[in-house]
Amino acid sequence: MAENVSLLKVKTMGFQDQIKFVRMHLQLSQEELARQMGISFATVSRWERENRKPQLALLGKFYSFCQRNGIEIDLSDNTNI
Repeated sequence: MAENVSLLKVKTMGFQDQIKFVRMHLQLSQEELARQMGISFATVSRWERENRKPQLALLGKFYSFCQRNGIEIDLSDNTNI
C-alpha cells in the first residue's frame, strides 16, 4: 500500500520535488545521490532549487537510477520539465 501511495505522490510532483522525494525516500544526501548517479553535487543541488532543468541525457540517467532503486515515475505526467 505504501508503495502505491509513493508512486502516486511522485507522479504529481514537479521535477525538483521528484529529485528531493527520491533522495529522501532512499535516505541519501545530495552528495550521495550525485555520486551514485555519476553526476556532480552542483547538478543535484541546482535541480532541487529549480535553478536548472535537466538535460535529456541526465533526465534519462535520473529515471534509470529511480528504476534500479524500485521507484517508478510515470513520464507521461511530466509536462512541467
